[in-house]
Amino acid sequence: MNSVKKYIGLFILIGGVHYSASPQVSFPLELKKADSLQQVLPSSQGSEKVDVLNKMSYALIRHYSNRSDSLASLSLKLAEKLDYKEGKAMALFCKGTNAFISGDFIETLNMLYEAVDLFKETGDTAMIIDTYFQVAETYIFSGTDTPEGIRIGEKCIQYSIASDDKLRTARMYSALQYVWGLSGQADKSRYYIDKYKSVTEKFTAHKLESIMIEAAIGRCYAIKGDYRKAINQCLKACSILHPNSIEERAFLSQQYSSNGNIYLKLGKPDSAFYYYTHRLELARKNQHYYGSIENTMGLARYYHLVKDDKNAEVYCDSVLYFGKKIDSSGSFYGIREYLKLLGISGEIYMPTTNAFKRYYAWKMMAQAYSLLVEIHQSHDMYKKAFEINNLYTSIQDSIVGYQKRKEILDLQYKYQSTQKDNQILLLSQENQLQSLKISQNRFILLAVGVVIVLVVLILLLILRQSKIRSREQVTEFKQKLLRSQMNPHFIFNSLTSVQNFIITHDEIKASVYLSRFSDLVRSILNNSMVEQITLEEEIATIENYLELQKVRFADKFDYSIEVDETITPENILIPPMLAQPFIENSIEHGFKNMKTKGCILIRFKMDKDKILYEVEDDGIGRQKARKILNKLDKDHKSLATTITIERIKVLNKKLHRKISMNIEDLKNNEGKAIGTKVVFAVRV
Repeated sequence: MNSVKKYIGLFILIGGVHYSASPQVSFPLELKKADSLQQVLPSSQGSEKVDVLNKMSYALIRHYSNRSDSLASLSLKLAEKLDYKEGKAMALFCKGTNAFISGDFIETLNMLYEAVDLFKETGDTAMIIDTYFQVAETYIFSGTDTPEGIRIGEKCIQYSIASDDKLRTARMYSALQYVWGLSGQADKSRYYIDKYKSVTEKFTAHKLESIMIEAAIGRCYAIKGDYRKAINQCLKACSILHPNSIEERAFLSQQYSSNGNIYLKLGKPDSAFYYYTHRLELARKNQHYYGSIENTMGLARYYHLVKDDKNAEVYCDSVLYFGKKIDSSGSFYGIREYLKLLGISGEIYMPTTNAFKRYYAWKMMAQAYSLLVEIHQSHDMYKKAFEINNLYTSIQDSIVGYQKRKEILDLQYKYQSTQKDNQILLLSQENQLQSLKISQNRFILLAVGVVIVLVVLILLLILRQSKIRSREQVTEFKQKLLRSQMNPHFIFNSLTSVQNFIITHDEIKASVYLSRFSDLVRSILNNSMVEQITLEEEIATIENYLELQKVRFADKFDYSIEVDETITPENILIPPMLAQPFIENSIEHGFKNMKTKGCILIRFKMDKDKILYEVEDDGIGRQKARKILNKLDKDHKSLATTITIERIKVLNKKLHRKISMNIEDLKNNEGKAIGTKVVFAVRV
């Protein structure tokens, strides 16, 4: 099992979530189904309403995870009130799946285990299988307990066979062959391939899953070193794929890379070159970064093999380009509407998380840096090799950081499991101890209790006197910040926009706008309760806010968010919502009275041990905006700058970190105002 754990940390095992018996290998977005259910929802009552909410949640689960989770939360609350076990189980299943997609694996396991217990009570065998398989995928993908994940996968097969569910049986055979194949164990992989084929002879399997099985047979041959049989089998799989289908083209480009690798093993670099270049052509057509990075790496190795280091270096640079694209976007596609499609064959079983995609990009970039170091050393270019090696070390640190996070997750899971067992044991011991204490001298027990209470009260009073002032200020500024964020005008205008969408019968836009608005309200409320959030969360909140404002102020402004390549947003903590009041000022006062379209530039840059957070607009400037505002409302007072300055003072004192703010009035050579620039410097 150790060899399995070694390899499978990079890959995912899942049979797919099925609310019905039909296969959904590519997890299509069922937005139309969700919209039709939305029409039924107002007339639904009781358990029927719970079922409708669960179906809506499931229909959106893969690509609108936040909205799906909100619907599941409503369903769970109503199901608990009605004591409706079937509805509660399905709501927990949806919430657990959404937690998995967001990367909260511990919460996933807690919810799914509770769901499977309820499904057992209601006798829903199909959902018992699907929920257990979701548990298996979580164990394997998170790396918390790979052997346990495989054991539960085997358990799912037993359930499927016992219930004569051929669809789920085949799906799980397919997933297990995938896992064992990637671990390098050809015999076990082939065993499950044969099992899969014997089951699917009785019905028509999904095309992509069937093609993957054919390709998996070729992989088994390659593992055993029989490369001629391997290439023949892989070519057979390629012949079934249709290059005009976007998903099949992604699959085909990946298979072309496998063909190239096998031809290199066969000592046929020209054939390898053919497949690498053709895959690159397929991948680039739809900005498929995964296909592009794999094949540029293959071409780099090819050129290095044939002693053409100049071209090898060019393709290494291409690997770094595509790696940075994946790293910055967290996506295998550069085209937004393709994000819901298959990026890699493993997503037949489950969509990959953004964190995993970045990790994969780092691994490929590390290979490119390593090859570049080797090339420059061979040409006695040691200075250049040294510089590239520093970049290689930096990317290796990111890889190690990702792996360490998985190790920490493993420890956290084991700690929680141990803690639950200890709690049960502790409860038993406490009961025994309580009985013993009752039989002892009550006066001594009371005296000890009084002493403890007095000591605690004294300590609390001392701590309270030293911290109460700072806490009151933090609470006050949180309230001020929340009020400045969620001002009544913005809420009123946003809801008016939703009303207009509904009146004009644009239900989809209204639904998406309202969902985005609810996400913004939720994130602002959550962020107002904490002193620090990740830069990734801050960027998401700002982008959500700007997108809503663009709907309100159509054609009034554009915006751009730039993040320094040296910054890892998910690892950096900053105070929440520092710049939002100034972004709002740019829109409300900087652009509102302009005849031309404005632009907001938001930048995050590293400066030694500080992160520079810049908000720049090309509006009318503060002085002119103040004059216009005074004409309209003489009593108006802008509190954004004052509150932010006071808030920075409190944060600097409380968190012992240096945060500074500078506001610059931008002017041209003639001294005319051309905008405003606000810069925050936060020590990280």
